[in-house]
Amino acid sequence: MRQLPRATRLEAIQPFHVMAILARARELEASGRDIVHMEIGEPDFPTPQPVIEAGQKALAKGDIHYTPALGLPALREALAGFYATRYGVSVDPGRIVVTPGASGALLLALGVVLDHDAQLMLADPGYPCNRNFARFLEARAQSVPVGASTNFQLDADLIQRYWQPKTSAVLLASPSNPTGTVVEGAAMQAIAEVVAAKHGALIVDEIYHGLVYGDALPTALQYGDDNFAINSFSKYFTMTGWRLGWLVAPKSCIADIDKLA
Repeated sequence: MRQLPRATRLEAIQPFHVMAILARARELEASGRDIVHMEIGEPDFPTPQPVIEAGQKALAKGDIHYTPALGLPALREALAGFYATRYGVSVDPGRIVVTPGASGALLLALGVVLDHDAQLMLADPGYPCNRNFARFLEARAQSVPVGASTNFQLDADLIQRYWQPKTSAVLLASPSNPTGTVVEGAAMQAIAEVVAAKHGALIVDEIYHGLVYGDALPTALQYGDDNFAINSFSKYFTMTGWRLGWLVAPKSCIADIDKLA
């Protein structure tokens, strides 16, 4: 077999090891073993029956054709309604992009704001795949050590201190994977103000919203129309295998996101 070209970026992209663990666990299940899954962030109960029935009904009706790259207009409208009822925030449905999971949303957001050799500021510890997204786009992950003093999150002071000439964007997760900590409203507002002053992009992963035991969390969309918010049906709506997520992006980015999608 002849040797095919291989992109050099692959040397810097590490595999997501948890998926190998999941594959092995599925093999053991297939052989009859009883496995308790704690390797992936997934509810231990199935998608609610009304959602399954709605999907079956759509399939039976023949709603199985190509959709616009930005997603079904009715779903984008419904998501805008979700922000109105849950957060009290008015979001233009034209800013909402339906994506193949939160990972698809993140790739589109980063594809718009990261240029070659740009830097994406991340908290360390953080979700390990995020740095690979930056490398995939020929950008670089800029990991900032965080600890208990900042609730294992980036804050406005850290962003100000670590910002570099090539820093283009800051990526937060609230609640965070793996620490579970959150960025409260005042802290999120301060972060948004610093990033805006630096003319950078703020991208906030909100896929674990709703899975908290205290007060409901604010969305980053409350602190500026130029912020990006990423979410997914996977966790809160228990629809992991459906691979359905969404991105709320600044209006000025939607035409470019449409091209990328």
